[in-house]
Amino acid sequence: MRLAVTGASGFLGSVLTSHLAAAGHEVVALTRTLPRHKGSEPAGVEWVQGDLGSPHDTAEFVAGADTVVHLAWTNTPLTSNVHLPSDANANMIPTLTLLEALRESRSLPHIVFASSGGTVYGPACDGRPFRESDACRPQSSYAIQKLAVEHYLRMASKHGWLTATVLRIGNPYGVLLPPERMQGFIGTAVSQLRAGAAIRVFGSPKNVRDYVHVDDLCPAFDGALLPTDPFDVFNIGSGTGHSVEDVVNLIEELEGEEVEVRYEHPAAADDLPSWVVLDSGKARDRLGWSAAVTLRAGLDQLLASSRERP
Repeated sequence: MRLAVTGASGFLGSVLTSHLAAAGHEVVALTRTLPRHKGSEPAGVEWVQGDLGSPHDTAEFVAGADTVVHLAWTNTPLTSNVHLPSDANANMIPTLTLLEALRESRSLPHIVFASSGGTVYGPACDGRPFRESDACRPQSSYAIQKLAVEHYLRMASKHGWLTATVLRIGNPYGVLLPPERMQGFIGTAVSQLRAGAAIRVFGSPKNVRDYVHVDDLCPAFDGALLPTDPFDVFNIGSGTGHSVEDVVNLIEELEGEEVEVRYEHPAAADDLPSWVVLDSGKARDRLGWSAAVTLRAGLDQLLASSRERP
């Protein structure tokens, strides 16, 4: 298949493009800045420099694509409410430009959209993992826009412009992330640990999340590359919740030493859900997908690989 991937140089995109190319797909990756060192990019990936805000760049990028994997996103739940017009301009406008390019292509492509299982649902009330049919009551601009894109895709599929599969992903982890980053707790925590800095925790350490390893996410995208229906939504999570405190304790256990933690509570932390666990039974039944990597195994692997880095 010819796959067009947005956000290909990001955390998930960098892993997924390599995986898709290794599986034999023809992968075209959009990026604002081409890789600095030729040959450092994954083999089998064609990098295209462009901007989703440009109708011309976007139309050229999607031309001939069987499936578009849309990962590009610039905000985080903690930063999205700072300035709403800027936030919408950075995420909604490029996404709508992409949808307009797909409509004008008249080729009925398929699109896989990385939505947020960790933020779109309402506050938990009964301790039952969220299902796709549960009410969505997003509490941040980040989540509102993710859900809005889902609705745009539903509309586009109804009008026959495209088919769409939405993956509501839990909290991904599995690679080191910049220590100053404000999203991706496990990846940033391990980077902070290796830098000899305190692990930063935003909000309550009791907050529970559904952590899903990138090695599990790649097969989920494999299953979504072809449409199951004109429009469909799937939760992609482990089905098991772990608090931030649990993660810190597990890091200490695996490292064999106590770690320093710095607790911060910015105002935006009040908009973070206190408990999110996803029921991925629909993905198991329809996509043949389920998470296999336990938090202990995934975190142990990340800690071990981080020790080997220069």
